[in-house]
Amino acid sequence: MLGRVMLIVFVVAVGSIELAGCGGEAARSAQTTRAQTSSAGAGPNKNSNQAAFATKPARPSRKEFSREASLSIYHNPEDGISFRYPRNFSLEEGDVQESSFFLKRQEDLDSERPGTTLLATVLIPEDGYPNTTLEHGSLQLVVNETGTEKECRESAVGAYGNDTRTMTVQGIVFRWSGRESETAGTKILERAYAGYSQATCYEFLLTVAAEAAPDPDGFRKPADTSRIMKQLEKIVASAQFFPKSATPPAASERRGSGSLVITTSDEHTALFRPKAAQQEISASERSIT
Repeated sequence: MLGRVMLIVFVVAVGSIELAGCGGEAARSAQTTRAQTSSAGAGPNKNSNQAAFATKPARPSRKEFSREASLSIYHNPEDGISFRYPRNFSLEEGDVQESSFFLKRQEDLDSERPGTTLLATVLIPEDGYPNTTLEHGSLQLVVNETGTEKECRESAVGAYGNDTRTMTVQGIVFRWSGRESETAGTKILERAYAGYSQATCYEFLLTVAAEAAPDPDGFRKPADTSRIMKQLEKIVASAQFFPKSATPPAASERRGSGSLVITTSDEHTALFRPKAAQQEISASERSIT
């Protein structure tokens, strides 16, 4: 009797162990099946996400965006030209308001080079290069529609001597010459660029002036006139040329409704005419040629 009872207990114990083993294997099998199913279902989505990430357009770098936001654009549709310049520089359209030894005024051009029109003047502000001996920095844009291409080339040659070089801006060859001089203790660096397009001679006149002698008190560093001149050269290199307006306004309206200045910022772009109504126009509301 005792032996039979022991046999029954042994059989029950063995059966329990086998059932437990089957249950564990079934659970592991179910987990493996779910993992495979989940992996198979997520595979296409994962590949799709990777492909979408790979084809996502790159955002402009912070450095590039900062550079664009620090520039303004002079846009003159009637004369078919635009250029970029630093926002902290000032711009004057037409004749300059101040009398300066370093700047050309319209009356000077009328007497020296009849037919030449002063379109714009870019001025480096007094605090543009603080604590230096810089006295003046400017770029002036003038045009002449009465001369020939040969005369245009010769204007650059005759400006500061026969030693000329060339620079190509948007497919237009500009001849340029320069000179260094000193007047009344001021070192002057000048350059003239001349290029011909659309039966028009476009000229850029660049001037940088600084005190020749160092500051005796040592408070101001000698201005790096060559470096400052390169800054002005970048404005020349940024010039864009396009077909002139088909119906330009009358001469009396030219200054008020002609060229535009486009100022970019982190949030928007605005257009305004410096000496006209000073009325800003949203760039999204008006297309620019």
